[in-house]
Amino acid sequence: MIFNHLIFKKLVSSMQHHLLCLKELQLFQGLSEAEFNGVCPGKINKAVAKGQFLFRQGDINQTVYLVKSGKFKLIQNTEDGREVIICIVGPGEVLGETALFQEQGLAFSAVAIDNARLCCFDRRNLELMIENNPSFAVKIISHLAQKLNNTIQQVSESAGASVKDKLMKLLVKLANEHGKTSAEMTIIELHLTQQEIGNMLGASRVKVAQILREFREAGIIGKKGKYYTVKTDFCIQHFNIAD
Repeated sequence: MIFNHLIFKKLVSSMQHHLLCLKELQLFQGLSEAEFNGVCPGKINKAVAKGQFLFRQGDINQTVYLVKSGKFKLIQNTEDGREVIICIVGPGEVLGETALFQEQGLAFSAVAIDNARLCCFDRRNLELMIENNPSFAVKIISHLAQKLNNTIQQVSESAGASVKDKLMKLLVKLANEHGKTSAEMTIIELHLTQQEIGNMLGASRVKVAQILREFREAGIIGKKGKYYTVKTDFCIQHFNIAD
């Protein structure tokens, strides 16, 4: 039953990864055609090559983006010079909406980890729609509140956890969000270096390499080409930490 639930979530995720238009997002459902057309140009209108920045930390952003294809890592440079990877986002996810209603620099940068295409819409047009449509304003507030709650939950779960526990949770989370599942293994379709994984956990590359080696020796993970694989039954056993 749990396995069926996992497969169902994968199917839903797959559908989300093939969004044709912003209008398919729950955030925009219920808008009239005229209201929606005032925000969305109705076409993919930006391409970002692998390794290029969509925007940089500190930029004043006037655009909201829908990722149509490809993936981005969201990174933050700390005052002591470290690079922290906040998360990885892919098709069907929105970027830039957290900067709505404020004129201050972005708290993180977005870097393409493979070739990406996006649909872009103007922040001011969105703000005008919110002013004229109270029900849409509630949707925006709810959406931003959910993002904040997710962030708080992740921070709470990580507090006091060992690097091994954090890495275990990260692998299951990535398998759930970016994995291709079969009966025996889930392929995490992200090319991540040990340093990048360390940047996501706030741990050293050496420590990450040590724990990954332990997981490989235990038969929990493996490698298929450039991608990490995780045993599917391991993901099921630890599925509650990925919700």
